[in-house]
Amino acid sequence: MMNTMTENGNFFELSDVELEGVTGGKTHTYITGDDGKSNVRTGPGLKYKSLGVLHVDESARYLHETSTDDRGVVWYKIKWNGREAWVSSRYTAKVKF
Repeated sequence: MMNTMTENGNFFELSDVELEGVTGGKTHTYITGDDGKSNVRTGPGLKYKSLGVLHVDESARYLHETSTDDRGVVWYKIKWNGREAWVSSRYTAKVKF
């Protein structure tokens, strides 16, 4: 499996073995904004209140939970500004650091 990482705003891919060597085996998965329209919401869907925007090159800790809304869109549960929230997979990317 290849893992996408970022350093100074540049993305690159590492194998699982390479990633473990770089991080000492301590990695975390984050969700990053990839088009500037990543609304962060109180729940997994458009009907939930918007809390703000996860901007391009910003990241939030992925809480390893997903939900699919009535349109078939997958939402990621994240830790954002000190609270649990949700963001659409359509406008984000999942990366390991």
